[in-house]
Amino acid sequence: MKQLFAFITIAFLYFNFAHLLNVSGSVSAHSDNSCTLRVLKKGEGCFLYKVEAGNFSIPVYYYLPNQLEANTKVVFAMHGEKRNAEDYRNDWRNIYNRKGSSNPNFILLAPQFEQKWYPLATGYNLGNMFTEDLKILNPRNQWAFTEIENIFDFVKRSTEVNATNYYLYGHSAGAQFVHRMVIFMPHAHIKKAIAAEAGSYTIPDEHTDYPCGFNKQTGDQLSSVDLKTTFNTPMTIILGTKDNKPLSDMHDTYKCDAQQGSNRLARGEYFYTQTKSIANNKREDFQWTLKKVTASHIVPKTNPPIEDPMLVSCAAKEFFPKLAGVNCK
Repeated sequence: MKQLFAFITIAFLYFNFAHLLNVSGSVSAHSDNSCTLRVLKKGEGCFLYKVEAGNFSIPVYYYLPNQLEANTKVVFAMHGEKRNAEDYRNDWRNIYNRKGSSNPNFILLAPQFEQKWYPLATGYNLGNMFTEDLKILNPRNQWAFTEIENIFDFVKRSTEVNATNYYLYGHSAGAQFVHRMVIFMPHAHIKKAIAAEAGSYTIPDEHTDYPCGFNKQTGDQLSSVDLKTTFNTPMTIILGTKDNKPLSDMHDTYKCDAQQGSNRLARGEYFYTQTKSIANNKREDFQWTLKKVTASHIVPKTNPPIEDPMLVSCAAKEFFPKLAGVNCK
């Protein structure tokens, strides 16, 4: 009996020790990414932003310059469908390596909207405005768009920067996120937005079905939109001239997507042209621009696939016209 008791005791201690090793191992692995605390340190890192409307946190990969100045800017970089925010942080991090005395001083933020909390295109591309079936309109404090504003406020408090607005860049699925945020949250603190290489767009047209337009046949209706402010928010649609090949069916999340064009270039041109026409008909001040560059959607034969660096360079030049050492054609 004593031997059996000793064996059980040893087994119990071993199990608990092994469990502690696993826990500490997972914690240290998480710590390697510096994604454990709501703390920003100079240089590259990742902090967890606690979502007030849910019991979870958003990882935010960032770069904080060594010297914060009175005119330090804030730039958000929104990831694509791979939800790989760290890669987007790294892509924008390269802007700091450019030589030139006039290069901007900015804080870079790349939040990661994970599938678990923001599932599918509804949760991220469409800003989590609706439930997955697109029938129930979520409260505004649950929108993914709202978290950009909240993260901006948190970073301002944490760093004591004086910025009153921010620059918002998105690529692919992130471009869908960005242009829809400009449309549906026109009073957000956006200085300028850039949507690069989206595969689907929402046109502010009441005769086109949502999410490609404003017409909604079933479920809750869309929130009212202040189009005057929307059109007055500076935004650039960046398109790659190399993206003129037909998209596969997997890129058409909704039936209306194909109606905008067969490729990313055509869809972007269609979106810009249609929206500009709507603004002109309403006689609104239209502060959106279209820019075509010799870029592709992603760099071919890379693992994992990465966005064309030309897109980031051109976006940075749009945000900061005096940026030196950037070739954008």
